[in-house]
Amino acid sequence: MLWTLLRVVLALAAAVTIYVLGAALLRVFKVPAEEPGPDPALLRPVDVRFRCEHCGAEVTMTVAAGDDPDPPRHCRDDMAMVADPT
Repeated sequence: MLWTLLRVVLALAAAVTIYVLGAALLRVFKVPAEEPGPDPALLRPVDVRFRCEHCGAEVTMTVAAGDDPDPPRHCRDDMAMVADPT
């Protein structure tokens, strides 16, 4: 009888330990929600091209929140503006 009671207590302790460790591990992966983007009513049509100086990838930006949009990031660096038809 004592052996069975000891096994049950050890099993409960192991289950609680696994639960607490698993919950702590999942808490590490919790990512805050992204901030909402700009209001669609504030977006303006633009025609600006950017090129990544490292790999040569190009992006054409057709809509932005202002007349002079910030360059997007690629290869961990800001892209360079290559064409601004205005």
